[in-house]
Amino acid sequence: MKSIRSCAAILATGLFTTACDSPSPQFMSADTSVRKATVEGSTFSIHRRENWVEVYRTSFEALPRIPVILARAEIAIEQATGCKVVEGSLSGDQTIQRAEIDCS
Repeated sequence: MKSIRSCAAILATGLFTTACDSPSPQFMSADTSVRKATVEGSTFSIHRRENWVEVYRTSFEALPRIPVILARAEIAIEQATGCKVVEGSLSGDQTIQRAEIDCS
C-alpha cells in the first residue's frame, strides 16, 4: 500500500509541474509580454522580450516528439507575435523552446 501512495505522489507532482510556465530570469521583466496559442492540440505560453521569445508547452501529451513540438512551437510563436522566427534560431525540447524573431 505504501508503494501505491508514493507512486501517486510522484504522478501528482509530475502533473503539477507539467503546466508550469514561469519564465527564466531574462524574461522576468516589465518589458516581457505573454500570449497563449494552441496548435494541433499543443498549448504554448509565449514570453516575448524585444526580438526573443521563450516558449513553454503547457499541455499534457504522452510521449511528444521533439521535431513535432518544435514545428508546432514555431507556428504558435508566429501566431502570437505576428513575427517570423529567424531561420535556425529555434531550439529546445518538448517543454521549453527559445527563438529569435524578426518583426520587420
